[in-house]
Amino acid sequence: MRLRTTRALVFTAAIALAASLAACSSSPAEPASGSSDDGKPDLSSALGTPGMLVTADSGSVKPLKYTDTGSPEMKGLVVDLTKEYAKRLGLDVTFEKVGSDAVIPGVLAKRYDVALAAGDFAERRKTLDFVDLVEGGVVLIVQKGNPAGIDGRDDLCGTKLAIVKGSIQQGYADEEQKKCGDAGKPAIDIQGYADGPTATLALQSGRADVEWSDLAVANQLVADQPDKFELSGEPEHLAPYGVGIPKDNAALRDAILEALTEMKEDGTYDSILAKWDQQSLGLEKIEINGSKF
Repeated sequence: MRLRTTRALVFTAAIALAASLAACSSSPAEPASGSSDDGKPDLSSALGTPGMLVTADSGSVKPLKYTDTGSPEMKGLVVDLTKEYAKRLGLDVTFEKVGSDAVIPGVLAKRYDVALAAGDFAERRKTLDFVDLVEGGVVLIVQKGNPAGIDGRDDLCGTKLAIVKGSIQQGYADEEQKKCGDAGKPAIDIQGYADGPTATLALQSGRADVEWSDLAVANQLVADQPDKFELSGEPEHLAPYGVGIPKDNAALRDAILEALTEMKEDGTYDSILAKWDQQSLGLEKIEINGSKF
């Protein structure tokens, strides 16, 4: 009698164990840590508004990121890259147009999630990480015929120079100003403007003799209006443009890196550059803080 009872208890326990294992195997799998159930990274705590990537930029660097006169819509090469990586991360994206000197302070103050695309320079890397997007550079633009006789940065003393406030060109202009003073030459009249189109208007109207511009912008401007503008001196290839992300937001930084790397590998990145005829600005590899400047 005891033997039968023992066998019955063992049989009952085995059935209970089998049922328990079956229940476990039929339960839905939990998403991996840091991921949503659709496989996309969980960025809910990495954004000011869950599901929405808020970017900031001056919108004045054609053809990279710009708005047409009278239109609030941001467009351009960088805008298309941003829309694509945001889509791959399952995010909607908003493009906020602000003054160039207010972009990085706004990102650091958490008013915006990222700087849409800013120069990846050492000074900026003290507070931001950059997921690099495209090559960058600067060059001088003058009126057609070069009436002021400016052949490069060594000729800037005594001229009226238009730059965008908060840009890397402002720092270069300050350096050249010091050189002029040290050499006993006339000072540069440095005119700071809120965006590129306003600086170009100053050059076109004669308020400025020369504009120090982003290379992509200058190339586009001369291509569009060859009867009005020309380049002066040799272009300087500098730091790449990168998505600027606060250093305390590694989750968002790494997610954007992964999405852009995937775009580079599957050909989408190069297709977008080709759409804007800017293949020369393409990076060989998407990196974090990949600049040497």
